[in-house]
Amino acid sequence: MNALKTAAKQVLAEQKKAMRTVVSGLDSKALNWKPLNDQETNSIAVLLSHALDAERYLVASSVGVTLDRDREAQFRVEVTSDADLLALIDRTEDEVNGWLDSLTAEHLAAEVERPNRTHTGAWWLLHGIEHSNEHVGQAMLTRQLYEAQ
Repeated sequence: MNALKTAAKQVLAEQKKAMRTVVSGLDSKALNWKPLNDQETNSIAVLLSHALDAERYLVASSVGVTLDRDREAQFRVEVTSDADLLALIDRTEDEVNGWLDSLTAEHLAAEVERPNRTHTGAWWLLHGIEHSNEHVGQAMLTRQLYEAQ
C-alpha cells in the first residue's frame, strides 16, 4: 500500500512541477489567452484550474470523501498573474497529499458512487492522475502556441 501511495504522490508531484513550468513567468494576457479566441478552446488558466479542481474531486472520491464542486465555474476562470495559479497548484498538492496519506486498501476496493457513475476507489484515483496529465499536456501546447504567435 505504501508503494502505491508513494507512486501516486510522485506522479502527481511531477505533474505539478510541469504545471509550474507552464505558468511561471507568464502574464495575465498569456495565461488567459485562447488559441482560437473562442469558446471551443481553453486558456492555460482554464485548463489548469479545471485539472486541479477535477484532481481534488477524483482523489477525494478515491478515499470516500465527498466534495461540492462547481465544475462549470472552472471554464470561466481568469487570472491576474502566474502567482494565482502557482498558489492554486500548491494548495491542491497539499490537499491531495493529505487524502493520499489516508488511502487504504479498503478505500481502493470500495465502490464509490458519484452522480451518474459508480467506480472503485482505485478507479477514481487512477482517473484523477490520468485526467490531470491530459490537461497538463494541453496547457504545454497552449503555451507553445501563444509564444509562437
